[in-house]
Amino acid sequence: MAVCAGALSISAQADDLPEGQGKELILRACTECHKAGEIAVYRFTKDEYHSIVHRMGDRGAQATRAELDVIADYLFEHFPKIEDATKINVNKATAPQIAAGLALADDEAEAVVKYRERHGDFHAWGDLLIIYGVDGKKIAAAKDRISF
Repeated sequence: MAVCAGALSISAQADDLPEGQGKELILRACTECHKAGEIAVYRFTKDEYHSIVHRMGDRGAQATRAELDVIADYLFEHFPKIEDATKINVNKATAPQIAAGLALADDEAEAVVKYRERHGDFHAWGDLLIIYGVDGKKIAAAKDRISF
């Protein structure tokens, strides 16, 4: 009976993912730890998927480096990160775009860009709270308009 239940579980997970090269690899290498339906919720860039998938390989996912590349490409093809036009991507926006979109003063927006150039991309809105010269209350108020 356990074998039948396991087969039904794999079949149900297979239904959660679109067809394509890499689907079988995901079912084999990823679904021991992740449910297929949950995988479909993630949205990352191609580089982010490659980084994440290879990190999972380092943690024990049963796939070769080449197979991990196929998995990452599959995920990006079917579940890409979609930019929300209503949000300001603080990792790409210019200072004037940041100032207008987040209601920051021009000098605050410049500080955000300079900090990003020196320290790299932001990953959470809280990362902006440590920038000298930027009002944290403004950042907190704008957190729903920020993307990465």
